Amino acid sequence: MSEIAHDTEAKLLRMAVQIADYYKAYGDTAPGAIAGHINKFWTPKMREEFLCAATGRTLEPPPLDAARALVKRRKAEVF
Repeated sequence: MSEIAHDTEAKLLRMAVQIADYYKAYGDTAPGAIAGHINKFWTPKMREEFLCAATGRTLEPPPLDAARALVKRRKAEVF
């Protein structure tokens, strides 16, 4: 993996943790709020890169790990 790609992944993971920290007071609804924020404000490319970076990792805080399943994937392109 290139240094640039690694840096981008690290930044996206850090941003996601910051979002999760903000929404942790939401309790049981935090995963939905985190995913909602990511889905609304992140580009499809950012979401896809975040999901790739998160693959095989346990994300902290726990609501962020739960939110991962709710983040929308990029739609397949039709040719």
